[in-house]
Amino acid sequence: MAKKHKCPECPAGEKWAVPYADFLSLLLALFIALWAISESNPAKTEALKTEFIKIFDFSPSNVVESETSNQQQYKGASKTPQDELEALKELTLTQQETIKKLKAALDQQENQVALQLPARIEFERGSADIVSQDVRDFLKYMVDFTKGLPSKIQVEIRGYTDNSDTALRSFDLAYKRAENVANYFIENGVNTKSISIKSFGLNQPLDNDASLTKNNRVEIYYKMDVTDEQTQKSVIERLDTFNP
Repeated sequence: MAKKHKCPECPAGEKWAVPYADFLSLLLALFIALWAISESNPAKTEALKTEFIKIFDFSPSNVVESETSNQQQYKGASKTPQDELEALKELTLTQQETIKKLKAALDQQENQVALQLPARIEFERGSADIVSQDVRDFLKYMVDFTKGLPSKIQVEIRGYTDNSDTALRSFDLAYKRAENVANYFIENGVNTKSISIKSFGLNQPLDNDASLTKNNRVEIYYKMDVTDEQTQKSVIERLDTFNP
């Protein structure tokens, strides 16, 4: 009877390959999930980004400091319109620019971005008349600026008052102030379909002392879809090139 030959032991495989493949599969699933969230819910994406920074003790500023000057230049050249908007917001929230420079503060509200120029249009107490030459000059700048913006942008004109009168009268006065500014825009060639008016009356004072004169004002907001990067880019270019 022939003697059976024992099967030689197979060489041990790479044991790390299986768990490594599982890890890559999970990582791919994570990236797909993050991509899906970023497409459907940008706000949630920002929240997740903040949490990841905390977990991994990662600071973007550390990376920037370690880059070479060439890398920094390349990174700056590849900024998205949203990056530019955020940089513009940080700049204008820390300083008041003169009227002629027309720098802007950005405020993201739900699905819109609101652009507010830092200078205010102020009124005499109890009056809705535009009498100051400085105010008229500023409005002229604003009209010229507005005409150069994409037609998709909505111009929202908001009126306010101090607390020297009743809430109802203050509401009416604030509306009349915003209406007078809107009429100035329309009379000087701004499309009436792009303009809306809001009255806040004696609400939202700029100072704890609600009777201060600076609360008698009108503010102008330019509103655009937060997902419309092309329009946002056009606004940035308009800000950069506009010289009243």
